Amino acid sequence: MKFKLGDTVSFLNQVGEGLITKCEEGRYLIEDEHGFDDWYEERDLVAKNNLKIDGVQHKDTSAGAAPRKDNGASSLLEKDLHFNKLVEFPKNFSNHQMLEIQLREARNFLDRSKKGGNKRVVLIHGVGEGRLKEEIHTMLERMDNLRFYDASYAEYGRGATEIEFY
Repeated sequence: MKFKLGDTVSFLNQVGEGLITKCEEGRYLIEDEHGFDDWYEERDLVAKNNLKIDGVQHKDTSAGAAPRKDNGASSLLEKDLHFNKLVEFPKNFSNHQMLEIQLREARNFLDRSKKGGNKRVVLIHGVGEGRLKEEIHTMLERMDNLRFYDASYAEYGRGATEIEFY
């Protein structure tokens, strides 16, 4: 086996990283940075080298969703869908490919958030020409047991959508 329990890994075909919590015959159970567990094949993982400087271990926290404090009450999970936050070399993609990747990331985030018991999340899509926002709203209209609306203008401007699961 290439990896062992406790190793930190990145994913070959998606954004994010996680910690190996279980190993079984070339498959690994990974707890990602949001606390979700999922099984991955060895070929879909990349070793993540944590840099140690003077005994202090630094962690890269730039990828994916981040919990936010919502008026000091509950934790609100958000996902930034700006393309340069999702891939390493954004100039290598066509507009259609970019939109497909952003929508796939949004759908995966919503599925995992709902499975994880989150009641409210925010998708940050930006303002731009509005195509991503339009496609996200179309996707959300087709989903059951949720409602969505523009997120707080004071926090996000017109560039985010808040989703409530019920």
